[in-house]
Amino acid sequence: MSVWRRYLVKDVTGRLVDLPSSLLDRADDGTAPLPHFAGRCVEMVAAVIVGDRKTHARVTELAFTKLYFDQMGYVDAAKRERMIRLMLESCADRRCRPPRRDCAQLSRRAVAARDQLIREFGWEPKPAERDAALSRLDPARLRGAPSELARTLH
Repeated sequence: MSVWRRYLVKDVTGRLVDLPSSLLDRADDGTAPLPHFAGRCVEMVAAVIVGDRKTHARVTELAFTKLYFDQMGYVDAAKRERMIRLMLESCADRRCRPPRRDCAQLSRRAVAARDQLIREFGWEPKPAERDAALSRLDPARLRGAPSELARTLH
Protein backbone atom coordinates (compact mmCIF):
# COMPACT_ATOMS: atom_id res chain seq x y z
CA MET A 1 0.00 0.00 0.00
CA SER A 2 1.29 3.45 -0.94
CA VAL A 3 0.62 6.92 0.41
CA TRP A 4 1.17 9.95 -1.79
CA ARG A 5 -0.06 13.47 -2.30
CA ARG A 6 -1.50 15.30 -5.25
CA TYR A 7 -2.15 18.96 -5.82
CA LEU A 8 -4.58 20.73 -8.10
CA VAL A 9 -4.57 24.48 -8.64
CA LYS A 10 -7.20 26.70 -10.14
CA ASP A 11 -5.86 28.27 -13.32
CA VAL A 12 -6.83 31.70 -14.65
CA THR A 13 -9.83 30.20 -16.47
CA GLY A 14 -11.13 28.59 -13.27
CA ARG A 15 -10.24 25.02 -14.26
CA LEU A 16 -8.46 22.73 -11.82
CA VAL A 17 -5.12 21.59 -13.23
CA ASP A 18 -2.50 19.25 -11.78
CA LEU A 19 0.51 20.72 -10.03
CA PRO A 20 3.14 17.98 -9.65
CA SER A 21 4.27 17.69 -6.04
CA SER A 22 7.92 17.77 -7.13
CA LEU A 23 7.42 21.24 -8.66
CA LEU A 24 5.61 22.52 -5.58
CA ASP A 25 8.31 21.07 -3.31
CA ARG A 26 11.05 22.89 -5.24
CA ALA A 27 9.12 26.17 -5.13
CA ASP A 28 8.58 25.65 -1.40
CA ASP A 29 12.20 24.85 -0.54
CA GLY A 30 13.59 27.67 -2.71
CA THR A 31 15.36 25.59 -5.34
CA ALA A 32 13.16 26.26 -8.39
CA PRO A 33 10.45 28.90 -8.81
CA LEU A 34 7.11 28.58 -10.58
CA PRO A 35 7.28 31.83 -12.59
CA HIS A 36 3.66 31.63 -13.81
CA PHE A 37 2.55 31.89 -10.15
CA ALA A 38 4.88 34.80 -9.32
CA GLY A 39 3.19 37.37 -7.08
CA ARG A 40 -0.09 35.46 -7.04
CA CYS A 41 -2.40 33.86 -4.54
CA VAL A 42 -3.49 30.49 -5.94
CA GLU A 43 -6.45 28.42 -4.83
CA MET A 44 -5.16 24.90 -4.32
CA VAL A 45 -6.56 21.46 -3.57
CA ALA A 46 -4.19 19.26 -1.55
CA ALA A 47 -4.99 15.56 -1.35
CA VAL A 48 -3.48 12.62 0.49
CA ILE A 49 -4.17 9.39 -1.34
CA VAL A 50 -3.76 5.88 0.07
CA GLY A 51 -3.79 2.57 -1.78
CA ASP A 52 -2.40 0.87 -4.81
CA ARG A 53 -1.41 3.46 -7.42
CA LYS A 54 -3.09 1.50 -10.21
CA THR A 55 -6.29 0.37 -8.47
CA HIS A 56 -8.25 1.00 -5.27
CA ALA A 57 -6.54 4.28 -4.35
CA ARG A 58 -8.73 6.51 -2.17
CA VAL A 59 -8.52 10.12 -1.09
CA THR A 60 -8.16 10.17 2.69
CA GLU A 61 -7.53 13.90 3.20
CA LEU A 62 -8.69 16.77 1.04
CA ALA A 63 -7.98 20.41 1.80
CA PHE A 64 -9.00 23.51 -0.12
CA THR A 65 -6.63 26.35 0.65
CA LYS A 66 -4.91 29.43 -0.71
CA LEU A 67 -1.19 29.38 -1.40
CA TYR A 68 0.81 32.57 -1.83
CA PHE A 69 3.83 32.97 -4.11
CA ASP A 70 6.43 35.72 -3.90
CA GLN A 71 7.46 37.95 -6.82
CA MET A 72 9.92 35.35 -8.12
CA GLY A 73 7.52 32.40 -8.03
CA TYR A 74 8.65 30.71 -4.83
CA VAL A 75 6.17 29.84 -2.09
CA ASP A 76 6.00 32.98 0.04
CA ALA A 77 7.93 32.09 3.21
CA ALA A 78 6.50 34.99 5.23
CA LYS A 79 2.93 33.97 4.41
CA ARG A 80 3.71 30.34 5.27
CA GLU A 81 5.17 31.42 8.63
CA ARG A 82 2.09 33.55 9.28
CA MET A 83 -0.18 30.61 8.50
CA ILE A 84 1.75 28.36 10.90
CA ARG A 85 1.66 31.02 13.64
CA LEU A 86 -2.09 31.48 13.18
CA MET A 87 -2.61 27.72 13.25
CA LEU A 88 -0.74 27.49 16.56
CA GLU A 89 -2.63 30.45 18.03
CA SER A 90 -5.93 28.94 16.92
CA CYS A 91 -5.27 26.02 19.26
CA ALA A 92 -4.52 28.14 22.34
CA ASP A 93 -7.96 27.68 23.88
CA ARG A 94 -7.71 23.91 23.54
CA ARG A 95 -4.72 23.88 25.88
CA CYS A 96 -6.52 25.87 28.55
CA ARG A 97 -7.88 23.93 31.51
CA PRO A 98 -9.47 25.49 34.56
CA PRO A 99 -8.46 26.86 37.06
CA ARG A 100 -6.24 29.02 34.78
CA ARG A 101 -7.29 32.66 34.92
CA ASP A 102 -6.34 33.55 31.35
CA CYS A 103 -8.67 31.06 29.61
CA ALA A 104 -11.00 33.80 28.40
CA GLN A 105 -8.08 35.72 26.90
CA LEU A 106 -6.70 32.57 25.25
CA SER A 107 -10.14 31.80 23.87
CA ARG A 108 -10.45 35.27 22.32
CA ARG A 109 -6.99 34.93 20.75
CA ALA A 110 -7.82 31.49 19.37
CA VAL A 111 -11.11 32.63 17.84
CA ALA A 112 -9.41 35.66 16.28
CA ALA A 113 -6.65 33.44 14.86
CA ARG A 114 -9.19 30.99 13.39
CA ASP A 115 -11.09 33.86 11.79
CA GLN A 116 -7.86 35.27 10.32
CA LEU A 117 -6.85 31.84 9.01
CA ILE A 118 -10.15 31.51 7.19
CA ARG A 119 -9.90 35.02 5.72
CA GLU A 120 -6.31 34.71 4.52
CA PHE A 121 -5.86 31.03 3.75
CA GLY A 122 -9.29 29.45 3.46
CA TRP A 123 -11.00 28.56 0.24
CA GLU A 124 -14.61 27.48 0.51
CA PRO A 125 -15.16 25.68 -2.80
CA LYS A 126 -18.47 25.67 -4.56
CA PRO A 127 -20.06 22.21 -4.85
CA ALA A 128 -19.07 22.05 -8.53
CA GLU A 129 -15.44 22.83 -7.64
CA ARG A 130 -15.43 20.14 -4.94
CA ASP A 131 -16.92 17.64 -7.37
CA ALA A 132 -14.39 18.59 -10.05
CA ALA A 133 -11.55 17.98 -7.60
CA LEU A 134 -12.98 14.63 -6.54
CA SER A 135 -13.56 13.56 -10.13
CA ARG A 136 -9.86 14.18 -10.85
CA LEU A 137 -8.53 12.67 -7.65
CA ASP A 138 -10.98 9.92 -6.66
CA PRO A 139 -13.88 9.40 -9.10
CA ALA A 140 -15.25 6.46 -7.10
CA ARG A 141 -15.72 8.76 -4.11
CA LEU A 142 -18.30 10.80 -6.03
CA ARG A 143 -20.43 7.71 -6.46
CA GLY A 144 -20.07 6.80 -2.74
CA ALA A 145 -22.53 7.54 0.00
CA PRO A 146 -22.71 11.18 1.14
CA SER A 147 -22.24 10.16 4.78
CA GLU A 148 -18.93 8.47 3.91
CA LEU A 149 -17.81 11.60 2.08
CA ALA A 150 -18.61 13.86 5.01
CA ARG A 151 -16.60 11.71 7.43
CA THR A 152 -13.39 11.67 5.36
CA LEU A 153 -13.13 15.12 3.82
CA HIS A 154 -12.25 18.29 5.67
